[in-house]
Formats: sequence, C-alpha cells, structure tokens
Amino acid sequence: MEILELLDRCVQNELNAAEVYARFAERFAADDRLAELWRAMAREERNHARKLATWRELVAAEPSECRPQASGFAADVAAVEDLLASALAAAPSVDEEEAFALALGIETSEIDGIYTTLLHSSPLARFPDLAETVRREATAHHDTLLAEAEKRCRSERTRLRMALLAMHDH
Repeated sequence: MEILELLDRCVQNELNAAEVYARFAERFAADDRLAELWRAMAREERNHARKLATWRELVAAEPSECRPQASGFAADVAAVEDLLASALAAAPSVDEEEAFALALGIETSEIDGIYTTLLHSSPLARFPDLAETVRREATAHHDTLLAEAEKRCRSERTRLRMALLAMHDH
C-alpha cells in the first residue's frame, strides 16, 4: 500500500473511532461521568487523526521517490475498517455494557498498534523507543477506559476484553 493511501485510511479510522465514542457520549448523556469518558476517548482519537494527518501533509510535500515505504499494513487496516463500520452502526442503540465491549474491541484491535507504529516512524516521533511511544500515546486513555469498565461491566466477555487490554499495555 502506498504511504499516502495508508495514512489517509488510518486518519479515517481514527476519525471513525472518535465518532463511535462521540455517539456513545450522546447515547449516555444523562450519565455525566460516562458521557465525559466517551468525550475524552473521542478527543484522543481525533488527536491521533490530527497527528497522522500532519505526517501525511509532510509526506505529500516530498517527491514520490523520497517517500517512505509502507508494507504489511493492508490486512490490519482493512480489519480495523470493518470493526469500526460495525461499531458505528451499533453505537446509537447499545446499552452500557455493549458500549464498553465495543470500545474494548476497538482498543484491543490493531488501531493503536498501527497508529503508534506510523507515528513512531514519522518525523513527529518524540521518543527513540517504540515502547515509549506506545506508552505515551495509548496507555493513559486505555487506563481510564479500564478503570470505568471495571466499575460498570459484569459480563464475562467484556471482562475478558478488559484483561486483554490490560495485558497489552503492561
């Protein structure tokens, strides 16, 4: 996949994730704490999209022969696109437990792995170590999601996803 196409698709994935969370915020607006969690998650995803869009602008300004190569992302990007399409369709009618299950599914997908890998390989990278990039870019909002899910979720399926995300980050 060409780097500009990859960045375009990843920016859109981040924006779609933000839209899922924004819809959750609307759906649960009566619960201030829960609505704020979803608004914060949406802000984080929009911030990810902004960073990738900035890198895309830098890449687009370079002659095509000087652009970085992008390979090995196609299947994961397509899987994230499918997951987000399903989550967007479901978002307006989910209950609280289902919202957490969808969010945990998004956060345990490859969306953050792709994002941090791309960010780390860009001129916007701030840390020499990929693990540090992951920690700084994803762990805080994962921890916030996990803390609230721990208080609210009871299904075994959701709790398993919580454990997977917690293991991924630590």
